[in-house]
Amino acid sequence: MSGERTFTFFTYSSVSKSDKPRWFDDGIGNEFFDSEELTRQAIIELLAELARDAENPLQPMRLEKIETRPITKESLLALLNEGVGAIVERHEIVATIEGGR
Repeated sequence: MSGERTFTFFTYSSVSKSDKPRWFDDGIGNEFFDSEELTRQAIIELLAELARDAENPLQPMRLEKIETRPITKESLLALLNEGVGAIVERHEIVATIEGGR
């Protein structure tokens, strides 16, 4: 149906060498934002907080853009049952942000 809406959101994740799928359930969850700028600010604040508490070097963070599949009753049900990955149509790494000391 052409009337079904898709949405664009932004999120972040740490850069890792994990071979787990991007949307696996790590128990921490994901935080999503309406704009790239809000996401970038959240990353900067998170890295600043981690820098104060961390003894080890900080991992860079990826700023990511996702576009959803058309939102339907079925896609919402998949979201509830399978998690975020069920509604992600496209995923793009927009930037990698390094943490400072």
